[in-house]
Amino acid sequence: MGTTVRGLLQQGNTKLGTAIHVWSIPAVTTCPGRTSICEGCCYATRHRFRFDSVKERLDWNLEQTKRDDFCDRMVKEVRRKGVLVLRVHTSGDFMDRVYAERWLWIMKKVSRPRYYWYTRSWRIPEIAEVLEKMAALKQVRGWYSTDSETGTPERIPKRIKVAYLQVDEDTPPKPADLVFRVRRLRKLPRPRIGLTVLPLCPNEVNSEVSCGSCQRCFA
Repeated sequence: MGTTVRGLLQQGNTKLGTAIHVWSIPAVTTCPGRTSICEGCCYATRHRFRFDSVKERLDWNLEQTKRDDFCDRMVKEVRRKGVLVLRVHTSGDFMDRVYAERWLWIMKKVSRPRYYWYTRSWRIPEIAEVLEKMAALKQVRGWYSTDSETGTPERIPKRIKVAYLQVDEDTPPKPADLVFRVRRLRKLPRPRIGLTVLPLCPNEVNSEVSCGSCQRCFA
C-alpha cells in the first residue's frame, strides 16, 4: 500500500465556504502584533480550536514552515489542487520577517489563486515592509486588522484595506472598510460615524452568507 502524504492546505468551513482553501498556524504565539483586545476575544483559542486534533494540526503546520522545502511544497500543492482562493491564516499571523518573505515568494511563484489575509503584524516595521510587497501583487488582497488599542495605522499602503474589531458597545468603531463585532454586539444597530454607516461583515449579519458567496474580502 502507498503512503498517504498529509496535505498542507485544508478546505474552508461553513463560514468560509468549501471553495476556499485555508492555511493556519497556532494563534497568539505567532501573532507579534497582537493586542490585549484581540487576544482576549480571539476565536482561534476557543471552540473547535481547543480540540486536540486541531491543536495537533496547527502545531504540525508550524513545524512545516521551518522546513527548507516548505515553499516548494506549498506551490506544488496549490497547483495540484487547483486552488482558486487561499486564505492565509484563519489562525495565527505572519510571525516574523523570514516567514512573511516565504509567503511572498509563494505568492509570486504561483499567481493563479486569489490570496487574502488579515494581519496585525503591520505593527512590526520589518514585517510591514514585506506585507506591502505582498499587497502590491494583483492576486493579493491584504487587510490591516485594527482595534481601539492599535488605533488607525498612520500609513495605509495602496491596495491594503482596514478592518476594525469592535468589542465594546461604548467604544464606537473608527472609520474602516469593514467592521467585525464580537458575538454579543452583533444584534446592535449598524455602527455609524457621522452620516456614514460602517460596513459590517455580512456573515455576522446573516450566518447563511459565507465568505465564498460574499467575496468582499478578496474580490
